[in-house]
Amino acid sequence: MRAAPLLAPLQSRMQSFLLQGGADLRALVVADDIADAQTRLGIYADAYRLRLLEVLRGDYPVLFELLGAESFEGVGRGYIAAHPSDTPSLRWFGRHLAEHLRAVQPQRPELADLAAFEWSQGEVFDAPDASVLPLAAMTQIAPAAWGEMRVLLHPSARHLQLRSNAAALVGAHGKSQPLPQTQSTPAETWLLWRQQHMIHWRALGVAEAAALDAVRTHLGFGDLCERLCEWIEPEEVAMVAAGMLKRWISDQLVAELEFS
Repeated sequence: MRAAPLLAPLQSRMQSFLLQGGADLRALVVADDIADAQTRLGIYADAYRLRLLEVLRGDYPVLFELLGAESFEGVGRGYIAAHPSDTPSLRWFGRHLAEHLRAVQPQRPELADLAAFEWSQGEVFDAPDASVLPLAAMTQIAPAAWGEMRVLLHPSARHLQLRSNAAALVGAHGKSQPLPQTQSTPAETWLLWRQQHMIHWRALGVAEAAALDAVRTHLGFGDLCERLCEWIEPEEVAMVAAGMLKRWISDQLVAELEFS
């Protein structure tokens, strides 16, 4: 009687077959009148990739609609070959798609933009919950405390730079409208966040994008104002920065104000 193979080596051989192909595992598979061993192995390998394609389609529904089923499958199979699943959860399998598209389709940067935007949406949706600051908290800040005050954003806040109308495509898809033609645009920073269980996004002006960069690097409010002087007159910068803070709090972007 032939000894049964040990489980761990068998699993390793099967994984290598699924990811890389080539390994001859026919001797380990029972054939019957319905299918021979090679056919059974092929079905298993195809099912594995089809499941990963299904995951990508769920994470990138707008990209799927833009490309169509056949082209999306081609992109997906190329991604699977270049970035095999490496985490226990399929939630993170598609995280490199934008980077992959930039590498393999540099002539179509709008595809990478769209993938980056859709992935950011998923991160925003999955981000931890946190309390948000009420607008009334601004009236309780002592005048002397403003300079060293640091703004802590809600965990869902994300930003990315786009050079296309990817946000317009996502917006149209969300309203079940036909997708507009893709267009190149000047580089622009977009902010995404979650407010009352809904995902929101908007484009940022250069000054506000710089202010949020300062917030993300934990600069104090005084240093933030100094950075804004590149775009705003010094005598106006404190009022403009306070107005930005008010909008962030109103949008439920601010989790906490931290004082040294």
